[in-house]
Amino acid sequence: MEQGVEYLLGVAIGFSVVPFFVLYLVYVLVTRRTVPIPFLLGGLVTAMALTFLVFLPASAWLGEDLLKTPVPMLSGIILSGAVISLLGRWKGKDSTPS
Repeated sequence: MEQGVEYLLGVAIGFSVVPFFVLYLVYVLVTRRTVPIPFLLGGLVTAMALTFLVFLPASAWLGEDLLKTPVPMLSGIILSGAVISLLGRWKGKDSTPS
């Protein structure tokens, strides 16, 4: 059974949303910098899109074995972390009271 684009999009959403918010929480706790909500949501969509773009060639290469490998989990975590790091440097604001 060939995996469709809708299936890969669902897998990309599933493997990038939770790591995105968990990594953002860790980022805020460690750096004390916050990102405005519109940019945070834009970053979430960007992380999902990048994860989906990774899944397209991975699915063509691995086929139905894609979910049996660590590719979905690791790509979602790595891309979410990269997007959060870039957003924090670009639009992050210090959250400590002055």
